Amino acid sequence: MGKVNRQWEMRMIYRVLLVVLLALSAINTTLAQQQRLIVAKDGSGNFTTVQAALNAIPMENRTPIVVQIKKGVYNEKLTLDSTKHFVTLIGEDKATTILTYNDFSGKVTSPDARTLTTSTSGSFYIYGNNFRAENLTFQNTAGPVGQAVAAFVTGDRVVFVNCRFLGFQDTLYTGSPRHWGRQYYKDCYIEGATDFIFGSATAVFDHCTVFSKAGGHYVTAASTPEGKAFGYVFMNCILTNEPPAEVLGTQMPPSQGAPANDVYLGRPWRPFAKTVFINCQLGPHIKPEGWHNWSKPDAEKTTLYAEYSSTGVGAGPQSRVAWSKQLTPDEVRKYTLSTILGGDDNWQPGLASGRQNGLTGIRDTSFTVWSSYQKLKKQYPAMQIVLPKVPSTVEADLNVVYCNQNGRELHLDAFYPAKSNRTKPRPAVLLIHGGGWRSGDRSQQVPMAQQLAANGYVAITAEYRLSTEALYPAAVHDLKAAVRWLRANARAYNIDTNRIATLGCSAGGQLASLLGVTGDMAKLEGASACHKGHSSAVQAIVDVDGLVAFDHPESGEGDDRKSTSAATYWFGGPKTETLSLWHESSPLTYADRQTAPILFLNSSVDRMHAGRDDLISKLKARGIYSEVHTFADAPHPFWLFQPWFTPTMTYTVNFLNKVFKQ
Repeated sequence: MGKVNRQWEMRMIYRVLLVVLLALSAINTTLAQQQRLIVAKDGSGNFTTVQAALNAIPMENRTPIVVQIKKGVYNEKLTLDSTKHFVTLIGEDKATTILTYNDFSGKVTSPDARTLTTSTSGSFYIYGNNFRAENLTFQNTAGPVGQAVAAFVTGDRVVFVNCRFLGFQDTLYTGSPRHWGRQYYKDCYIEGATDFIFGSATAVFDHCTVFSKAGGHYVTAASTPEGKAFGYVFMNCILTNEPPAEVLGTQMPPSQGAPANDVYLGRPWRPFAKTVFINCQLGPHIKPEGWHNWSKPDAEKTTLYAEYSSTGVGAGPQSRVAWSKQLTPDEVRKYTLSTILGGDDNWQPGLASGRQNGLTGIRDTSFTVWSSYQKLKKQYPAMQIVLPKVPSTVEADLNVVYCNQNGRELHLDAFYPAKSNRTKPRPAVLLIHGGGWRSGDRSQQVPMAQQLAANGYVAITAEYRLSTEALYPAAVHDLKAAVRWLRANARAYNIDTNRIATLGCSAGGQLASLLGVTGDMAKLEGASACHKGHSSAVQAIVDVDGLVAFDHPESGEGDDRKSTSAATYWFGGPKTETLSLWHESSPLTYADRQTAPILFLNSSVDRMHAGRDDLISKLKARGIYSEVHTFADAPHPFWLFQPWFTPTMTYTVNFLNKVFKQ
């Protein structure tokens, strides 16, 4: 009987194991098929807790899996195992999708009476590689009780986009000396008191806001391993002691900021610490000396603490400690995402599939009038460069700041009829330069602006953030702010606010058209406070060889087989992964009865007017006026040179005079 019972038990165990294996296989198959899991506290998803979703991911996973987390406060101590790779967490909204816990160093756990340390106080442990998080808050609510980690990140090739890290001391732990990887933080908010960004990772913080709370005196405590070329690199970040609204909707009320002259940029947790700030805005809480040696004089010889082009009250290279460094322009050129994070596997972090290597933070000067001339003069030996020449009837205000985008000043040059020629209010034109959304300069539009001013227009050439500095839609936000500037300064420049046009060339043509068809569309206005209360709508468009549809058969953008296309750089990823942005930024998408009249001036390069004919058909159906003029056998940048400049201006002035009844 005993032998029979034993056989029966073995059969039952086998059946149970078989059921479990089949269930796991089914889960893995489901994951491989749908590659998306949903977490919702209300039971409307696959799981009600985040950890349950993480547990369902197969060990040694190599299939990209997205965990979508619906809004809610998830009070869980979370772990993503080191065998679970290629996981992306996407929150519904960073203000309302919160991953939180409240452990801290020194806390005695129950029932095992274990005393926690810094390394075991974390709310979320991320050990897996190729991890990505978007639109989430990582939080530790223990408060000012000592070390209390919100996120402990040791995985390699890790990306955080539009996330928040909330805590006090030791908020963000970027890996221990033995376990660390490469990390990229884009448009994130990080707050804390003491050493609240610390660890061994090679990490880039790109356009992040860093808030120092009262009671702490250090922003960073890097422990860069010996021999590593890079530690922490902050690009275009804001360091502030003003309590922002980032914690609204969380369990942590806004805290008082650190006092003035109270906070160091960093101190070395380990002797080879490396921390660099490039083009960052530093608040008044930053101490004039900038850096602290943590009472380790020898560390002054081995650390690299450096800055380049710091701005704000907390900047001041003349007051920094002697053992810190101010980078030269040549030295800062090596601080690109590819150089810092590329590694042996050429990792390219980004908003989509790691293609954001174009965000270098360094100006691209490849497209100039001279470089175009050198390239084209053999094919067009009669061509001549058009040089700026201010007519006697024109006045100019140069290098005017029209907007400040998170510490980044944006400038314009204004050209207008001389005071003696001012009578009734004048129409105005915003001129937008080309260069593939990546290069070029507003000075290239100056000859056009001068001629428009000579013909009775107020003309401004405005700079905007290019794709080496900020991705779409930053340029759109900037240029809409420039239109609002025109209206805000209408009295000073005698502008008729009901007669404003955009004129753009190449990439600038696409931008000019986009401004003309989107009016005051909220989603493209941006959060900038620049001249709010004024409209960004325009009443006429001049598109000089600029496409109006990215996702169009005629468009050459998005072909990355030989090299990364300009649009791929601008959108932060290829068309296959960012198609919604390509569609959103196409003027053809928005043509309606409110669209402004448009003039198309085109070269003989067909791909430069992708979508034009489709847009014209839409305009005709709605009774909106348009014109097309094509220069046969003209090169793409024809507007910069004679013999094409003069007829370009003739067509432009005639069109604007007709539309504005000049």
